[in-house]
Amino acid sequence: MSIWRWLAGIALAACIGLGALLVLRPEPPGPAWVAVLSAPQDRNAGWIASVSADRQLTLTPLHDTIVANRKALQLWISAPGWTAPVSLGLLEQDGQLKLSLEQLPPLSAEPTFEITLEPQTGSPKPTGPVLYAGQAVKPQQ
Repeated sequence: MSIWRWLAGIALAACIGLGALLVLRPEPPGPAWVAVLSAPQDRNAGWIASVSADRQLTLTPLHDTIVANRKALQLWISAPGWTAPVSLGLLEQDGQLKLSLEQLPPLSAEPTFEITLEPQTGSPKPTGPVLYAGQAVKPQQ
């Protein structure tokens, strides 16, 4: 009979330990910055950009964006104090983008994201019309 008590004690201790882990486990941090990119002409939201505390950008489309032949969507980021917008690359049509911002200066002020219509191969600086833009804010935690 004592072996059953011993096994029950171990099972109870394991349950208490797992319960404590679930209760005391810290919540994963939310995004450090969030931006809704909307069309300048009608303010319709088109994309959501979020930057995590570890500087990972996730860009998610909210609807389809039609792009003409030999044109491409290009994502840009700028922040107060920067000399010019920095290209984050060409976007796949209506696909989610995930990339690291480690190569950029720290985002200490509200960054601005823009999506422009550029030549199919991209551009070293924004030349086409701005299709979507939005300033990032820190969400309240």
